[in-house]
Amino acid sequence: MKIKFIFFLMSLAVCWVSPSALANQDRVNTQDATSMKEGQPVTWKATLGTYQDSVTKDTSTDVNLRGSTKDTRFWFGYYQEPTNFKQSRLGAERAMDLASYGKLIYSLQVASGGFVGGSLTWDGKQDNVEGLSPLLGWGRTNAKPYVNLNFDPNDSVLWGGTYSQRQIGQISLFQIFDDRFNTGQRVTHLVWRGSMPNSVSLVVDAFHRSGASEAGDARVSGNGLATTLEMRDYFVRVAYDQKANYTQANITRLALGFRF
Repeated sequence: MKIKFIFFLMSLAVCWVSPSALANQDRVNTQDATSMKEGQPVTWKATLGTYQDSVTKDTSTDVNLRGSTKDTRFWFGYYQEPTNFKQSRLGAERAMDLASYGKLIYSLQVASGGFVGGSLTWDGKQDNVEGLSPLLGWGRTNAKPYVNLNFDPNDSVLWGGTYSQRQIGQISLFQIFDDRFNTGQRVTHLVWRGSMPNSVSLVVDAFHRSGASEAGDARVSGNGLATTLEMRDYFVRVAYDQKANYTQANITRLALGFRF
């Protein structure tokens, strides 16, 4: 009951901040899923991540705790760089079932430093139904400083689609592009999710990035690959990200986590 009340207050905040909102990290399912445990009202997932910068040689750290119920996710995170920049964040996400039209996902993120952001995403995929389905989304923030750990534009439009087939798994092709700050930022993702024997699953996210850090700056482009291996209640994610945040830096990411 307390969890539902907290989420209700956050949902009111979404309506006040902008007409539509969803947490930027969860606009599409490109990471490991948080499966519900039978007989357990909330399933928790803890993640520790490191981010190695090729230019500064600095290593940043991130700690994240996420809870999931049947149709709601909520999370708490803390990020810190060696330069003493640090940021705490809080978010919640809820999915609305649209029956044969898939689901509508809305949520909110807030962070220290005054950041507020979110978006609204329509995922046309129906549970346990194979074939093609659309993905559409829109995101907005109040333009305050924020560390997006996926390095995709926050104020942006998302469009694409998903193909699901039992033998090959799920394939998603989508693009996220800036529609507010005239940076030309655009990221194209190709994601495959598949299951293997012994409760092992794999998520592979290949992506291409292009655009400028700020309007008028020189454009850059780069590629990246993120792979997540799930083994029962444990998972590991390794990623290499060229021109992260549209700079000359290449970021190597490593994350370890478990569910309980």
